[in-house]
Amino acid sequence: MNIRIWIQGLTLCCLTIQSHAQGTITFTFDGPPSVPGPGLPGPGQSFYVQQYSEAGMWFRPLGVIAPGNGFSRQRGGGQLSFAPDNGSAFIATVLGDSLQFSFTNGSSFNMVAVDLAEYSTVVPNAVTVPFYGYRADGSVVFTSFTTDGIIDGAGPLADFQTFYFGPEFSNLLRVEIPTFGWSLDNLVVSVPEPGLGALLMLAAAGFWLGRKPRE
Repeated sequence: MNIRIWIQGLTLCCLTIQSHAQGTITFTFDGPPSVPGPGLPGPGQSFYVQQYSEAGMWFRPLGVIAPGNGFSRQRGGGQLSFAPDNGSAFIATVLGDSLQFSFTNGSSFNMVAVDLAEYSTVVPNAVTVPFYGYRADGSVVFTSFTTDGIIDGAGPLADFQTFYFGPEFSNLLRVEIPTFGWSLDNLVVSVPEPGLGALLMLAAAGFWLGRKPRE
């Protein structure tokens, strides 16, 4: 094989791998839940679930999955006057609920942003939502966000606020929210791209496997 063609192919392979390996994922909670469970909530509906999966990430309560240990999937649309409403599905926790999430294949991720709101207009007080991040090196990072206490359900106010995570929330294997009384939507994470060395190894492996044997 011509060395120039090989180098061009190697470079193209590296760029292709890199372009597919980086970027962000937004979890909107609009997809169907894992079985067993009901379908996507319709406008103004709310379902209690014990697990949910979207784009390769599991969302589950802390501890053993058992009756009464889960969270709600709700959907706005102007019919749930007592709940926050952004026109799409979101998850919420009531008394005794909790949440943890991680990729099903165990890969690491970085936290970028999240939309948070109060649980309902019945309890419209500001709520502090803690996030514990468990990193691949065994360390634990922590932050919390406090909502503004502004919620009017199907009214014109913006019930959800967007909060951003700091750089310490990187290289995570799992995140836990051990409290209840909040609503959450549009969770944004980024997937770290592999280093140049890993890209070159993958490209070289592809070249080695694809080369013609000597005659």
